[in-house]
Amino acid sequence: MLSATPSRCLATLVASPGSRQGKTVLTAALARRYFRAGRRVQVFKIGPDYLDPTILQSASGQAVYNLDLWMMGKDHCRTLLCQGAARNDIVLVESMMGLHDHEPSNARLARLFNLPVTLVLNVAKFAQTAAAVVEGMEKYGPGVSVDQVIGNRVGSNNHDRLMHEAIGERYTGSIRRDDRMILPERHLGLVQGPEHRDLDHRLDDMASALGEFGIDPGLREVSFSPGSPALPPEPRLAGKTIAIAKDAAFSFIYPANIDLLKSMGASTVCFSPLANDPVPSCDALWIPGGYPELHLGRLTRADVTRQSMQEFQGSGKPILAECGGMMALCNRITARTGEKGDGFALLDAECTLQSGFQSVGLQCVDYGQGEIRGHSFHHSVVHLKSAPSRFCTRQNGERGEAVIQCGKTTLTYLHHYFPSNPKAVAALLA
Repeated sequence: MLSATPSRCLATLVASPGSRQGKTVLTAALARRYFRAGRRVQVFKIGPDYLDPTILQSASGQAVYNLDLWMMGKDHCRTLLCQGAARNDIVLVESMMGLHDHEPSNARLARLFNLPVTLVLNVAKFAQTAAAVVEGMEKYGPGVSVDQVIGNRVGSNNHDRLMHEAIGERYTGSIRRDDRMILPERHLGLVQGPEHRDLDHRLDDMASALGEFGIDPGLREVSFSPGSPALPPEPRLAGKTIAIAKDAAFSFIYPANIDLLKSMGASTVCFSPLANDPVPSCDALWIPGGYPELHLGRLTRADVTRQSMQEFQGSGKPILAECGGMMALCNRITARTGEKGDGFALLDAECTLQSGFQSVGLQCVDYGQGEIRGHSFHHSVVHLKSAPSRFCTRQNGERGEAVIQCGKTTLTYLHHYFPSNPKAVAALLA
């Protein structure tokens, strides 16, 4: 249990003016540097994100938790930060998009929890203008404390000199244009950590490169208050076993979701559809999101998994399929290349990948037990042959993703954040 007194540790929020500035690269390099030095590092990622955390987990050596004031609530975020500070030497928080983007913004979270900000700027196309960017980011919206600024994609010693002169003493150093400081991407974002054959070597190189560039941020000690003690969730899933599809095709899982299932008394068992595993003996089945479109051949050949999933649905036990999980339960999936693959045919629908995002953003859904909050983030379209059972609601109040419910089977593009409503999650899976 947490102490009633605040927890203290070194901490910073790594932010930028927008995406593709170098936040993940810097956060991962710092985490690996501290990890190699024997420091205990807890990394958090602001916003709903499954991709960056896989890199940051490998860098820090432990699970990465998300922070989002709308999806999770202030008290839950405060508890996670306090726990991280109590158990670690350093807390690194990577923001999403730009410092003032998102609602509530990264800046608001930084101010709420007194997190100092480390700004990383991609200055490949400018130099002195960086000073104006920093000044504007400090003055706009919620006031934040920018402790230090790091330039990224700095091209020369003269470029580095100009940056130091423009920013002044808060300029901590320059990440040079170096292939070691690049992480590969695909259509939804960064390539996930487990897909890198050489990730440990790459992370070590990134950490070493920071030393070569002379970048050594001075982190400030922060005190994190535990806030109001949260009541432990009721054991609504006591004695239940939840089977979870988990492999390279189904990997979009919040660590906090697993934590909550276990805290409600459930045991979890994972299986791999890509390995053609049958559904294990269980009381409920959860098929999370991921990249089924990248593994159409193996999913088509997964006849044992397909038959066992169909038999499980026939048993009347609960199934929750989110985003990629729902895609995989369609009759067929068509990739952007035109490649087609067979799904597991629990949903009489066709799924087609599109060239751009079909939905991005925070949403919630009410199954009759109050809101479960989460997000959607996908390129595909599921062509339904029957009307949806209900719809999610976007953060702005507009109609969101469709929800299909057939008996105890629930399918939707929404990625549910289970701790946002434990009672509703238990009702969905019990």
